[in-house]
Amino acid sequence: MSVISTDEAAIYDRQIRLWGLDAQQRIGKASILIIGICALSNEICKNLALAGVASITLLDHEEVKEEDLGAQFFLSEDDIGKNRAEASVPSLQALNPRVRIVVDKQNVTQKLDDFFESFDIVCLLRSNYQTMARIDQLRRNVKRPFYAADAFGWFGYIFCDLTEYTFVQNAKNSSGKITHTEHFTSLDASLSKDWSSISPKTLRKRISPMALVMHILLRYQKEHHHFPSKVEVAELIENKREYLQQMGITDSSVLDENILRNVCEMHNTEISPVAAIVGGILAQDILRTLSAMELPIQNWFYYNGLDETGMVHQL
Repeated sequence: MSVISTDEAAIYDRQIRLWGLDAQQRIGKASILIIGICALSNEICKNLALAGVASITLLDHEEVKEEDLGAQFFLSEDDIGKNRAEASVPSLQALNPRVRIVVDKQNVTQKLDDFFESFDIVCLLRSNYQTMARIDQLRRNVKRPFYAADAFGWFGYIFCDLTEYTFVQNAKNSSGKITHTEHFTSLDASLSKDWSSISPKTLRKRISPMALVMHILLRYQKEHHHFPSKVEVAELIENKREYLQQMGITDSSVLDENILRNVCEMHNTEISPVAAIVGGILAQDILRTLSAMELPIQNWFYYNGLDETGMVHQL
């Protein structure tokens, strides 16, 4: 039988009516690992804290710089020089004193494999292919949810790997329940997808141009172990036919070169409204995963602020 205190029932009344008591209890017991403090993580942590998760662990070894202040609302000028995770705690804790906030100042690359296994949700932000692939595989080994995301300039993406996910929905025409099980694809398997069965017309009209851009950039990182420089972006565009052919795409005109350039040029730029949109969607999806009542993102979400579109693709 579900038990919740009177205070919790009052605080989370709206969510209990939305998700149900059992789902709110699952949310209230969840431990979340957020890797990488940025504008995107601020938005995610804000929403998760207000939702009443049990604990949020902030993992970041970097210090606050002046450029961090532009889009990160947990930080102020007084925080310059402090650890980013540590400096974010007071503002985050003030949102919900019931949530346990843990700070870890170690570099994510120095963490042992078993560190990532115990959390209910691991969310990696503004990282690189190598770290994404490593943590994704570690989470798959223990069959626990993993998210990776970034928001840069007018663009953003979310990758979701729940390995195997079971959720229960109310039957449409009866009072019964229907149990669904979805199988998710690993990051490596997704990036190795053969696109040859998708026609150029479909690629142009039904697939977000961000899908091709991010797949190419992540494959580039996998091969070269770094994000392309300005010179390398020009070379990448010049050799786009080769990259697309590796994906099974023979018509190179389907790649939007302008978006590729814009993504690369704005890769280190955080814009608050974009972080709010992508972060809000990601936080809501984490809550959806914890509730086990709906299908979360399966398995990529792409946001293009130039035309104000957000699309989910199963790749």
